[in-house]
Amino acid sequence: MFGIVVVIIGLIIGLFFLLKIEIRKYKDEKLLLSEEVVSIDVFNQLINRAIKRRKKKDDPFTLMLVDLDEFQEIVDTFNKEEETFIVSYISKHINSALPEESVIARGEKPDRFYLYIPASFDHSNIYNLAKSIKIEAEKKIQILDKVTIKKTVSMSIATYPLHGENLDLLYQSLEIALYMVKRSGGNDIKYYSEELSQTKESLDLFHELKNAKNNKEFIYYYQPIINLKDMNKVYGLEALLRWNHPKKGILAPSKFLHLAEQTGELDDIGNIAVEQALELLVDLSQQRLNDVVININVSPRQILNEMTFTIFQRLVEKYRQDASNIAIEIPDFTLYKNNQVFRRNLIKIKTLGFKLAIDISTTDYDVMDLVERFQIDMIKFNKDFFKLEQNYNFRKYLDMIIEFVKKKSLMLVAEGIEDQAMVEMLTLKGVDYGQGYHLTKPMNVVDTTQFLKARKELEK
Repeated sequence: MFGIVVVIIGLIIGLFFLLKIEIRKYKDEKLLLSEEVVSIDVFNQLINRAIKRRKKKDDPFTLMLVDLDEFQEIVDTFNKEEETFIVSYISKHINSALPEESVIARGEKPDRFYLYIPASFDHSNIYNLAKSIKIEAEKKIQILDKVTIKKTVSMSIATYPLHGENLDLLYQSLEIALYMVKRSGGNDIKYYSEELSQTKESLDLFHELKNAKNNKEFIYYYQPIINLKDMNKVYGLEALLRWNHPKKGILAPSKFLHLAEQTGELDDIGNIAVEQALELLVDLSQQRLNDVVININVSPRQILNEMTFTIFQRLVEKYRQDASNIAIEIPDFTLYKNNQVFRRNLIKIKTLGFKLAIDISTTDYDVMDLVERFQIDMIKFNKDFFKLEQNYNFRKYLDMIIEFVKKKSLMLVAEGIEDQAMVEMLTLKGVDYGQGYHLTKPMNVVDTTQFLKARKELEK
């Protein structure tokens, strides 16, 4: 009797699992026949089940990744409602080009779509299908009855099981292929191949970069800003980003900053800069060395992020430091001067007490207007600025800026000082502060503190 009960229970359990499998199959089939855009979580579950069902078969399926080029321009130009409309419009056009039983998913970022192309599709035509999808995704969009926008997309393709036997490997193949497209300027399609993963060390960095923040591998070196008339006096420090790579050692930004844009880490790197500067100010204040200003380079994209103000505010409150000891330095400032979101967020950040600094690399006559509009505290001559020295208009412009700075009581700093002759030229012109390897090289936190201590002693 007991044996019969066990058998019955076994049959019930077996039927339960069979029913569960059939329900899953039914849901998958229903999903494959629908035209809705699914979430990335639902998409991942579908792909994982497809892989399990195919382990004993050799019928491939394909994944594609569609990435909207320069999506930040849409974010900067339109409000959230219009941005959502644009993304929805593009997704519908992508969907219209997909073969039967394909699935489209919205990525974790709004500018990405993942596509599942089933085994039933003729995979010899997969590249032609990708081109058709690209054409549909790039169709003109009309906004607000008058504005027409045209976008390009970058695409990558990976096939199971050739380019990965599990979902993680397939995604990795898509990311590598997409990275190669983006590095070449975007607006193209690339099929993953083994050669891509074996090409350059930057591909390894691309993946390692994603963990660098959690592992606290981003550090800052500090280059002093020196008073050119009295070399013992230090006005401040410029924070210069480095990646303390566990295998490759200290890496300069040129090795990885373009990758940080691809992985979306750029904003977090800017936040780390502010936090590390505040930590340094705490240490310096304890040693009575806190009469310095720390310049931090922050990307315009981070200023456009509505969360930046809140994050900066929390950091200032956390470390209880005077925000006026930090100058936010923004490259390519003039490109964003007419962007209302940029201006609004920058003014909000200014209310926290932060100073603002802008770089000049050419003769830009808008600088004086920018100083007034954005309450700029510091103007910096970029290291490339003095390459124009032989030009008469440059010399006139330089004299005009110096006179303007003196009148407004602003800080004027020359970067990239390489020799004593440049120091003498600058002091003769009336540029009071400078930085560069001729004066001091960038230093880690410990060496920076020792340097400031030594200069403090010389001032006595």
